[in-house]
Amino acid sequence: MKLPPINNKLLAHVTQDFKQIQHELAAWLRSERQPDEALNAIEPRRLAIYRRLIHNNIRQFLDAGFPVLKEVLAKDQWQALVDSFIAQHHANSPLFSEIGAEFVQFLATLDVAQCDANELPPWLFELAHYERLEVDVLHADFDENLRVVGELSDDTVLYLNPTAVVAIYYYPVAQISRTQQPDTQLAEPYCALVYRQPEAEVVSFMQINTLTAYALEQLRNQPQTFTQLFEGLQVQFPNYAPEQLAQGLLALIQDFCERFVLFTKP
Repeated sequence: MKLPPINNKLLAHVTQDFKQIQHELAAWLRSERQPDEALNAIEPRRLAIYRRLIHNNIRQFLDAGFPVLKEVLAKDQWQALVDSFIAQHHANSPLFSEIGAEFVQFLATLDVAQCDANELPPWLFELAHYERLEVDVLHADFDENLRVVGELSDDTVLYLNPTAVVAIYYYPVAQISRTQQPDTQLAEPYCALVYRQPEAEVVSFMQINTLTAYALEQLRNQPQTFTQLFEGLQVQFPNYAPEQLAQGLLALIQDFCERFVLFTKP
């Protein structure tokens, strides 16, 4: 049986119409407006069910991923924030597991005026970022070529645990709760180290100082020996006496090797 030739013009027209309907459906699902004419052929009740399912699924992911943020905001504030995220944010990933990361990116786009207009706290983004860190670190890849530091020598090249994240906040994000919400920024930034041990499913949080944060970021950018790291810190922190800095750095490195924050390679 001979098949009729493909009508490319008709196919292109149908494809374009289908894409337009997809676009209209996606835009309607995001917002609370009435369906466009292109969706008139679909029963309104079914459309409403589909929209509700989409919104509820996304909301459930955000409820579970940001429990503290949800708790400290009023119910209508949280609802409005989630609705704005669904309506306005253009995600870079189609994965449900990345909804939390996309939400943090969305919050990063809100400026002071938008937060003030919606009576949202100035630490909104920082708290969300802090809550998301645990998930990101838990699923980060580990370098199987890394080895535990046995004995530290002058030739030992130190590598930062690839799951480790150093984050700096200007609000006390680790202490925020329904009953404790800051009005002003901290006098000194809050530095956090978040990491996972190899073959472990437990994420560790540590508060660190700015010198430690700087040292870890230097190792992330370029693995170094103790001497190389010490010389770089001397330049960046000239107020420290060399002997004091060397002793403190050595103790820090030894401690972080034991905690599986620092490794080496054969």
